[in-house]
Amino acid sequence: MKVLVLGASGQMGGLTIRDLAEHYDAEVIAADLKLDRIKNVVAKIKSDKITPMSLDANDASALKKVAKDVDVVHNSAWYELNIKVMPVAIEAGVHYSDLGGFYDFTAKQLEYDKKAKDAGVTCVLGIGSSPGLTNICGAAGAKKLDSVDTINIYCSWGTKEKSEDAAFPAYSIRTVLDELTQEPGIVENGVKKKVPVLSGMTEVLMPEPSGKVVAYYIKHSEPQTMADFIGKGTRNVSFRIGFPPNDFTTFKTLAQLGFGDKEKIDVGGNSVSPKEVITAMYLKALAESRASNDAMVDEYDFFRVDVTGMKDGRDARATYYIRTWNDPESGISSARDTAVPPSITANWLATGKITKRGTIPPEGCIDPVPFFKELAKRKILVDEELQFTNSFYEK
Repeated sequence: MKVLVLGASGQMGGLTIRDLAEHYDAEVIAADLKLDRIKNVVAKIKSDKITPMSLDANDASALKKVAKDVDVVHNSAWYELNIKVMPVAIEAGVHYSDLGGFYDFTAKQLEYDKKAKDAGVTCVLGIGSSPGLTNICGAAGAKKLDSVDTINIYCSWGTKEKSEDAAFPAYSIRTVLDELTQEPGIVENGVKKKVPVLSGMTEVLMPEPSGKVVAYYIKHSEPQTMADFIGKGTRNVSFRIGFPPNDFTTFKTLAQLGFGDKEKIDVGGNSVSPKEVITAMYLKALAESRASNDAMVDEYDFFRVDVTGMKDGRDARATYYIRTWNDPESGISSARDTAVPPSITANWLATGKITKRGTIPPEGCIDPVPFFKELAKRKILVDEELQFTNSFYEK
């Protein structure tokens, strides 16, 4: 198996190439804009099958030249690049995956379905933790029910020991800022609609030590695809995040100061956007954290997926909890719940375990239980709870 990973020096890309090397002994082309940064990541992975490469994903010709010699192209870079990278992979006749198109870009990617089918390839849209594992949980829950009414998804993260410090975001700071500045999409009564940022406030009980959290609607890809691909009458889909209070305050402040803006401003005679500045700062901090010998903090990333509907004429609910803690033994953070799924998916694409062709979200092409068992090998734990209601009266 040979995989091209774009954005390989980022937090997710670096962990994905590590998993590909350690679990599948895969040949990997680890590509990013800055070669020195990739070499630093690769140097920490025990494999002689990883080739660092400087590659601009915006250069379609250069990308296609590399892509045509691999089995799978995975984009771990910025989600806006999906719509540039995926068509090149289709044209090269190779499978493709990414970490999600942030709702709107996912819709654009779905339009390439016929081209992907004609090329005989599968493009898995959004196979991280969320979107990704959350979608697969939704599909698993739907299999347990005769009909589905609502799928609600929740996320929370934090540390075992409560701290006054803001934690490192478990994913790109650029995406965090977009989540806090762009209107989220939901499915309500069978209709896709946009709602205000941070609306839909509700309390939800997450696994300990997260406990009861306050969660808000956030822009995510799941509502773009899950009702359509899961079917069974699904009328409502939503995604909410329960930010740790300190993180929430920090991220909101950054967003309100305009660090999510793309428009360039003059800084000491240099034209840069605030988003470029905060991204560069984030990548610098990430590189420094990799080089640090500081003791690993016990931290977690949790998801809850509630699938409600009917079973045998009764109200029913299938709930899935995804729990990932940092792994002191391997030194890998809880962020592996986003980085590992692309590795498993690449293997399944290369070995023919995924047979459907086209541009498809995970709920439309991945068999849940075998995937959950693969996750467990990396200490990414999925629990399923089923609840049925018997009513002793006429409704």
